[in-house]
Amino acid sequence: MRRRLQELKDEADGGTGMLVTNLTNVDGRDAKLHDVLAPCMAPPFLAPRRLVIVENLLERFEARGGPRGSRALGPWEKLSEELARGMPPTTTLVFFGQPFKVEGREATVSKTNPLVAQLAKLPDVLVEEYPALKGPELLRYITEEGALRGIRFRKGGGEFESHEERPAESDPVVLLANLLQGDTLSIANELDKLALYTREAGGEVTVADVSRVCHGERDLMSWDLTDAIIDCQLGTALSRLALLKDKGENLQGLLGLITSRYRTMAPVVELTLAGMSKEAIAEQLKRPNNYPLQKDMDASRRFGTGGLKLAYQYLVQADRTNKLGEVDEEVSLDLLLMKLCTLAAPVAPRRTFG
Repeated sequence: MRRRLQELKDEADGGTGMLVTNLTNVDGRDAKLHDVLAPCMAPPFLAPRRLVIVENLLERFEARGGPRGSRALGPWEKLSEELARGMPPTTTLVFFGQPFKVEGREATVSKTNPLVAQLAKLPDVLVEEYPALKGPELLRYITEEGALRGIRFRKGGGEFESHEERPAESDPVVLLANLLQGDTLSIANELDKLALYTREAGGEVTVADVSRVCHGERDLMSWDLTDAIIDCQLGTALSRLALLKDKGENLQGLLGLITSRYRTMAPVVELTLAGMSKEAIAEQLKRPNNYPLQKDMDASRRFGTGGLKLAYQYLVQADRTNKLGEVDEEVSLDLLLMKLCTLAAPVAPRRTFG
């Protein structure tokens, strides 16, 4: 949508440098009919076209759920009639609809919107839709945008430091898609960072590079999930899992994330039970001496080597049933969480007092 708007701005400017005097932005939340019509009727000044962009108006008439359905147009019923009567051919009028919230849910402007339906009947009107990118389209978008920045994505993990957590994905494009979903603005920003980060390497980007440079919602949410599992808090773990599923996370990838957490904790169990201090363990494993390490040490004392071995058995069994299709993936993952959360007594949730 941003690119399309820029194309229209370039078209209106026509290389004159006079866009600023020929561009009108109207906030439709409080706009009246004349606020849109007045700038539309003015001829362009020293430029080929005048551009009028109206935001937040279409959303006012979108159905909000319940018995009332779409909202009545009221005075805006006259808009198409006034435009048909005399808008100059040198004016480009754009009604810009963006995603918005309805009772906490994300909604979009649709073709059934009464104002959209009315305007679509006018000659020379285009209704353009730019749905959120998903699946193969999102992967293609990331690859093409990366190429424009001189980025070459290389499958394979790349080189990780001993203290770094290796993600489940082996394709950097897939990792970016899972981290940022369809947020194209964030994707563009992260690709700019990756282009700078890998400039000396000729723009070659691996999973390790993406893991170090890019951050998305999954960082926090996946940590919340594995934290709840390690703390044997089944209710919290299941709710975090549901959130990640709703975000479109791949179930096999989530299994990989959980496995990775236990793999990271395995050497900590051995060293903790051997009586080593936190500082010595951090030095031995080349891990930061921080809260995640302390959490792994606390879990090591609760699980012991027997609990860790059982966890690995459960993880291998879940991976096997998933790949063989013996059990539905979602059911398999829910059962895995139930088993893992029985390995020790649950840690009491933190409480704050004020």
